[in-house]
Amino acid sequence: MKLYLLDMGSKIYGDCILAVEGDRSILIDGAHPGDWKSSGDTPSIPDQIAEILGEPPFKVDLLVVTHCHSDHIGCLPKLVQDGTITFEQALVADENLGFPTDGEDAPLDAETAKVMAAIVEEPQGDLDGAALDQFLTDAANLSANYSAMLSKLKADRTKIVRYTGPSAKVTQIEKDFADFNLKILGPSANHLKICSEELKRLKNKARRASDSLRHADAGLDAADIYKRLLSGSGVKGADVAADDIREYLDRVGPGAALNDQSIVLSLGKTGQRILLTGDMQLAVPEVPGLDNDMASMIDAIKEGGPYQFVKLPHHASYNGFDEDVLKAFEQAQAFGISTGRGDPGHPDPGVLKFLKSINDRYHWARTDRNGVITVSFVRSKLKIDISEGDLDDPTPNARDVAPTGEGGGPEPQGVPPPPPARRVLAEAAQPPAKRGEAMVRRIDGEEVEVIARIPHTKTRVTITVEIDPGETAAVAAVAPHDLVKKNIDRLPPLLFVTNSKRLAGNIGQAEAARILDTIRPKQPMVDLARENDAFAAIQREARNANVKGVVIVGGYDVVPSERYDTLPPSLRASIGPSATNDPDDFIVWSDQSYGDLDGDHLADVPVSRIPDGHTASVVESAFETASPPLVNRFGLRNFVRPFADQIYSGLPGAELMLTSELVRSNAIPGDLSAKHIYLMLHGSDTDTSRFWGETQGDMLEAMTVNNVPDPCGAIIFAGCCWGALTVRTRAAVYRAGDPIQVVTPAQSIALSFLAAGANAFVGCTGAHYSPVDGDLNFFGAPMHSAFWKQILAGKRPAEALFQAKIDYIKGMPHGRTKIEEVAIENKILRQFTCLGLGW
Repeated sequence: MKLYLLDMGSKIYGDCILAVEGDRSILIDGAHPGDWKSSGDTPSIPDQIAEILGEPPFKVDLLVVTHCHSDHIGCLPKLVQDGTITFEQALVADENLGFPTDGEDAPLDAETAKVMAAIVEEPQGDLDGAALDQFLTDAANLSANYSAMLSKLKADRTKIVRYTGPSAKVTQIEKDFADFNLKILGPSANHLKICSEELKRLKNKARRASDSLRHADAGLDAADIYKRLLSGSGVKGADVAADDIREYLDRVGPGAALNDQSIVLSLGKTGQRILLTGDMQLAVPEVPGLDNDMASMIDAIKEGGPYQFVKLPHHASYNGFDEDVLKAFEQAQAFGISTGRGDPGHPDPGVLKFLKSINDRYHWARTDRNGVITVSFVRSKLKIDISEGDLDDPTPNARDVAPTGEGGGPEPQGVPPPPPARRVLAEAAQPPAKRGEAMVRRIDGEEVEVIARIPHTKTRVTITVEIDPGETAAVAAVAPHDLVKKNIDRLPPLLFVTNSKRLAGNIGQAEAARILDTIRPKQPMVDLARENDAFAAIQREARNANVKGVVIVGGYDVVPSERYDTLPPSLRASIGPSATNDPDDFIVWSDQSYGDLDGDHLADVPVSRIPDGHTASVVESAFETASPPLVNRFGLRNFVRPFADQIYSGLPGAELMLTSELVRSNAIPGDLSAKHIYLMLHGSDTDTSRFWGETQGDMLEAMTVNNVPDPCGAIIFAGCCWGALTVRTRAAVYRAGDPIQVVTPAQSIALSFLAAGANAFVGCTGAHYSPVDGDLNFFGAPMHSAFWKQILAGKRPAEALFQAKIDYIKGMPHGRTKIEEVAIENKILRQFTCLGLGW
């Protein structure tokens, strides 16, 4: 069997995959709506298929439409309608689940219909003018075009099965395609239903928001409304309660209900199995109530393996693939990524960074860099052919790649031949060397390759290699020294809190033991693996040592954080329904209870947390001697947050504060290798690998994990929504007993800074509020100012934040007295946390 991931051209997103076994074929998805014709140097989908199956009309045995997004249905409706392609059978996303109504009886005008259709598509915030108008029109017509395609298939006597979950009809298709070893792995009927209900809610919200905007300004068209909805600006009116609370709220994050309806399937016999995941958001479902069903989906994927090749979900988005998802198919040899060259967000920069960190074990190819990807097997050996570029390319896409060949003008005469295939053989992945060992791999000729896994710390190793030409491998000894540096000697008396068993499970037994054995002789420690009551143990140890602070070692799955209601009971009772306009319901994650040394439920000392991110280097870096910074300060703020300028001006240094209007993540001027870093950007609870800025209305990517300097010895303060959120779930929606999903350094700007050696990352575990009018000295501003004031007075980050909160309390309320504003300041007080050692 051969599998082809077709070239998606210069547009963003897109999937179209062809599987061929003998004289039979399966087509999965149909790229973009306009891909029936060529675009610039990219051949059309029919021309690419013709290179494989011969000239049209194409007779394909099975069509699979994974879900009802336009970059998957794509040009299929046109190809079916004009007879370019026919199918014997079709397993398709059910249109009633993928295109549900919003539940309203009132008729829709054309502009609102476009907005409602577009809002459940992949976000297209970079489009403008004719391109945006075309996208909105395509989105509005997608449902009708899809239905017409199904009707034409029926007229052509195609055997159609609409996927609504496992069924006898689905099983029959698996039997009919046993030569492909086709297996449909999900989703379940309940999974699909949850997503469909969420789609209804999203469409209803889009209708009401659109109505509100047009009521305020009847001249707005669909493009105006869509841009405002994506940017979060201007969505105010009678249908949105408590406008004055939303006025100050920073928030970003699209929905995912259509992605999570994707049909997931596998092909190929044992030893040659291929997993195709559509856009299934395996890492972060982003649909309320879907966590358990998604866990079941991942279990089904594990049971269907092992796989040798995996198409990474959702164009390698942060919400499709991460370190935990990798465990479901960790025996794979290689991955494929399908997306267009004009897509700066896919593959996700954090995913690329993660792939680069594991490229000693896995290869990957991507259509945006490699064109058509061909996957085949020579017995059990995986072979990957690519049309251009190199395998394992971790370079993020630039934002300035524009689609070509769009708009008016004559259609191209003929299609340029594709470049010659560049054959690359992906050898079976070797078992990874363990820390403190090396792996030796034979290379053709007289050389061998030695791969040593050495901790990402400043250390000294000795490698001894003995090569016997008669042997296929040798073992090299690696002796790490001083993995944890002795700067623990410079710390004041601190109480360290961890759970040794859970920490070892996250970062490795040897690594955890080495870190804890270094701490114990110097500082008191509470090991929750040996204690029944964490707070009683903390208070007991505090009586025996004059501790200046508490340091938690490990993530929330090692030492739990508290779901903390930031509102006192009287304020909670008074604020009423207004609280629902805060996305956290004023409930955040907080570690401050671990600083209660006398049992009075008040923190007596500062608390900091060294999260592990399931990576030993994050914890090890906390105890290393930081590299001296190159410059004094670095600042980057949103275009609409000028209050940060005055705060930044108080930091020593000549470096200017940058504004997001002039900055892009792929070209940040200035030097982030600074002593003090101040960030005032938009953040997201669903994607902590990037922060956003804006121009005069449009959102833009201002910073990603790829911008974090390594090494970095900085103190970072971030007024970004959820900037210090180190788990996948906000405290407000977490349910007791749910598994805690932590993020890794590749998925978190905060953890990336810590892994690079930053002393502290101080930020929010919830949505942040900024002043935008008046004297600009309320909400977050006084907290930011107080923190830097304490740093400049010589305080260490953990104690600077602790003292800043005391200073903040003294000034509450800071000139704003509405009940909602008082609630906001209570949240600001309690949601800032110190990540890293902080001392």
